[in-house]
Amino acid sequence: MKHILGIFILIVTLANAATADDLFFETEAAYQASQAERKKGVAAFREGDHQAALAHLEEALSHRPNHPLLVGYVAYLAAETGDTDKAWKAANQYAALGVAPGADIRLALRNALGEARGNELDRLFNANMAAAGSAQIKFMLPENHRLVEGIAQDAEGRFYFGTVVSGEVIRMDATGPKKIVDAKQHEFGSFFGMTFHDGSLYATFAHIEQTPGYTEGEGQTGIARIDPATGDIQDVWTLPGGTEDQQLADITITKDGSIFATDAKGGKVYQITGDTLFPLFAHDGFMSPQGIAETADGQLIMADYGRGLWHLDRKSGNVSLLGVPTDASLHGIDGLTRFGDTLIAIQNGVNPHRILALTITEDGRSVQNVVVKAQALPDFDEPTLGVSAADGFYFIASSQWPKFGAGGMVKEGTVVSPTAVMKLN
Repeated sequence: MKHILGIFILIVTLANAATADDLFFETEAAYQASQAERKKGVAAFREGDHQAALAHLEEALSHRPNHPLLVGYVAYLAAETGDTDKAWKAANQYAALGVAPGADIRLALRNALGEARGNELDRLFNANMAAAGSAQIKFMLPENHRLVEGIAQDAEGRFYFGTVVSGEVIRMDATGPKKIVDAKQHEFGSFFGMTFHDGSLYATFAHIEQTPGYTEGEGQTGIARIDPATGDIQDVWTLPGGTEDQQLADITITKDGSIFATDAKGGKVYQITGDTLFPLFAHDGFMSPQGIAETADGQLIMADYGRGLWHLDRKSGNVSLLGVPTDASLHGIDGLTRFGDTLIAIQNGVNPHRILALTITEDGRSVQNVVVKAQALPDFDEPTLGVSAADGFYFIASSQWPKFGAGGMVKEGTVVSPTAVMKLN
């Protein structure tokens, strides 16, 4: 879901745990300075002044040195302006991050650097995109269940799925998938994140561009509590103001029974408090909150599609970006789930799509280790969210988001296939 990155991003596998000297901590001052220079660079590019654009974007990159989007801009502009040494250096910096750039950047680099260096970059980038890891298909949901996003499992081991375009909650029974909730009957629009608590299924909902009949700003977004046996709606919490600049996305239940949901468009994290949704965390630096998971000490880690991972301190209300290894990027994470002693992150803002296992430091403030569990598998077609089950980690492997346009219409030239639900090996 949610394509806000200008290019696709990859992350490398780190063989060893990072030390303090290997970590990069992005400050708000650095982020703001980088964004300001990036804005100037984009403006200069649009005006045709590539030299000025390159200078501004180099300055932007100096504040966020492991941001692949900025590295890509510098590589491209250096190539376009004939600065081959700078283009070669930036391209190798890109490759060292595990990044595979888009065709336009690769073509510009090849044209500027020549055949020998172009072939070397192709070798590096193609290696970054190779299939790795393994997972097996556990379910295939028929194509009439369109744009499957969420997944949950009840205490009896049964799986539940939420869909965006067909707007339904599905329970996987012995005879196959059974629709238990129709969003249209409750004006929910589309379903997203899902989880269980005290025998009830909690699901976020919203009206978005891919929702059939969607009109911008209309509809509602919130959380529904559902009886998994009957599909009856037991409770509903909605945000005032409809879907104008807000959309609840993912949801988690902590060990103490607290329920949190992220607002992908509004840059907030809400907690269910009685009959209201309380904005426990709101920060100007949040770009697109997505998956959310609990730390070992009861705090929260939130994936921000545009910035990486945030530590959310429930006691103080403070937020801070996690330190990340200097040769890694954690942008483009959609799903985030605790699985044993690690966090499983689903990166669908990357090429290829991948599933990562992240080890977090004891204080919850840094990513100590990153391991690619699966990437570029044949059945991947924009994986979204996952669930930690007793026998392993299950996830939606082929949501097929890019195939659906406004109103949930299938885009011309594409064919919707059954949705693969996979389990990591």
